[in-house]
Amino acid sequence: MVDFSKRLKKKEIIKKTNPVEIYDSLDRRSEAGPLRDSQEKIVNEWYSKHKDLKDNIIKLHTGEGKTLIGLLLLQSKLNEVNGPSIFVCPNVYLAEQVKLEAAKFGIPYCEFDSGGELPDSFVSGQKILITHVQKVFNGRTKFGINNKSQPINAIVLDDSHACIDSIKSSLTIKLNNDHDLYKEILDIFREDIAEQGEGSFIDIENGEGNTMLPIPYWSWKDKKDSVIRSISRHQQDRNIFFAWPVIKDNLSHCQAFISGKGLEISPTLMPIEAFGSFSKANHRILMSATTQDDSFFIKGLGFNISSVKNPLTNNELKWSGEKMILIPSLIDDSLGRETIINWIMKNHANRRFGIVSLTPSFSTKLQYENIGAHVATTEDLFDSVQNLKKGNCDKAIVFANRYDGIDLPDDACRLLIIDSKPYFDSLVDRYEEDCRPTSDIINIRIAQKVEQGLGRSVRSEKDYSVILIIGGDLVKFIKSPLTSKYFSQQTKKQIEIGKQIAEFAKEEKSESEASQAFVDLVNQSFNRDEGWKEYYSEEMNASHHTEEENKVYEILDLEYKAEKLYQLGEYDRACTLIQKILDSYVSCQMESGWYLQIMSRYKYSISKAESASLQKTAFHKNNQLLKPKEGVVYNKLHYVNQSRIERIKNWISKFETYEDLLIGVDGFLQDLSFGQGGSKL
Repeated sequence: MVDFSKRLKKKEIIKKTNPVEIYDSLDRRSEAGPLRDSQEKIVNEWYSKHKDLKDNIIKLHTGEGKTLIGLLLLQSKLNEVNGPSIFVCPNVYLAEQVKLEAAKFGIPYCEFDSGGELPDSFVSGQKILITHVQKVFNGRTKFGINNKSQPINAIVLDDSHACIDSIKSSLTIKLNNDHDLYKEILDIFREDIAEQGEGSFIDIENGEGNTMLPIPYWSWKDKKDSVIRSISRHQQDRNIFFAWPVIKDNLSHCQAFISGKGLEISPTLMPIEAFGSFSKANHRILMSATTQDDSFFIKGLGFNISSVKNPLTNNELKWSGEKMILIPSLIDDSLGRETIINWIMKNHANRRFGIVSLTPSFSTKLQYENIGAHVATTEDLFDSVQNLKKGNCDKAIVFANRYDGIDLPDDACRLLIIDSKPYFDSLVDRYEEDCRPTSDIINIRIAQKVEQGLGRSVRSEKDYSVILIIGGDLVKFIKSPLTSKYFSQQTKKQIEIGKQIAEFAKEEKSESEASQAFVDLVNQSFNRDEGWKEYYSEEMNASHHTEEENKVYEILDLEYKAEKLYQLGEYDRACTLIQKILDSYVSCQMESGWYLQIMSRYKYSISKAESASLQKTAFHKNNQLLKPKEGVVYNKLHYVNQSRIERIKNWISKFETYEDLLIGVDGFLQDLSFGQGGSKL
């Protein structure tokens, strides 16, 4: 074999570290063309200004090639120091997609072998390891935990917001009500839970899934030893096995919630430091979409405010892809949720594009199946997506609680329905939403989940889709100025365009032709009407990005630091930071109660009497919070001295138009509907 390296004029082969030069040297497949302008701009900026930083966030529009950028940055670091580099995806499905991308571009990679061990080529720094988040963040990970963690030079988290949700889930003990440990925990805290609500406790005993109560933090601390012994007896159970090694020595820093259907035990702050492969990595790169709010990287992943406020992004590209976001009920009252579902989701032979509905839970499964739609399950999720991509579109597909991790480009989905407001998955999130429904933090998370759903069908710069918003609660959230402000600039503009064209349709059609006006509008997108395309581009190009002060950054940073101090035993310092939040950022009484309860939990380790006093104050400010053991005096409710008719008139006067009033009523009616799968997100 000829050793060509000896024949080179340059006797030493120097590995390239500039991502652009790396890409040019790759043995790419023929369909892989040159780097796009936006990709080249991002990697050049990273290489010249950011490559030595520990933390970087890269924000790009869907379809700008975030995966390739992440792989190139890892290859650059691999060539620079030969240290282990890893690309982490939110789930197995996306990890397989990234492997296909790496193969297409000629980037060497490795994966776990059949025995589940770390590949030698990864440990030795020869190849990038591509895997999914559950492999990295669990108590029995092959990467090790705490001081036994596998050293990592560079790590990329793709679709980082979804990764945070996966990490939380992997560190939470979730048990159904038929599990022996569920029954043991219920017995240990029977009296404590009943004190929080006797009727609710009876519902829980009777298996009522929508009823949920928190286990008081004081009871949890006082009876921690009994809980540890109970969990330890069941630690080999799969639902406990992977979380237990991380939380077993920090159970006092966990919280527990119980419902008629199950039990959840989770850390009050995700113990990211336990996963040294991530927390101690020399370089951490988070990939994020432009429509997502990155503030949760502060508390969820321990990133500093500076990295969150200053992401790498392509400011020259304001928007990507074409979304006709429509609220049918704005065109006419008759185009409500039931009408749209029964009309749009029926089967059509030889349909050339996919129709998909994203719904919060499986509670509407029967309704969709009765009209011939297929409701995808966990088992056939991959096949359902692949069928759409292959053009098998006769049946509309429904995905329940799948707002991320599903890519439906081009004809795989030209019509996307977002059906009702998403639910929170976990009991802890449901509890927080119940206690602080007007919180910026809660509403940002709602908007973020909705925007994840909106991004399923438009996956590139030239892609297009019609997106229908249905369900009174979701329409209310999107249309109300009190909550629509939480969406990204791009999404707010797309919603505004949707409202405008709905008005145009109303102006040009009589009331009897409302359904036809709606169909004509949708067809203008499907048929690539030049007028619509130009109008959309003109409106999107005219939008101006305005930097708004985001106080959530500072609040989450203070929350994170306070919880860290508390877990280190610095109770007074932790309380000082919570007091700073109260003094500087809180004006709402419900929010004030929320933070006073956190302070009360911190104080419990110093003074039970002072803690009880704080909890009493918190409860008086917000009755959804934990009821203190003693000292609660209930005041008789006094009705406002005015007639019922006058109160109704005042409520109605808050709405500017009849459509706004209708949306408000629909939202209330949907909130009152029975059989929901949990509290709404």
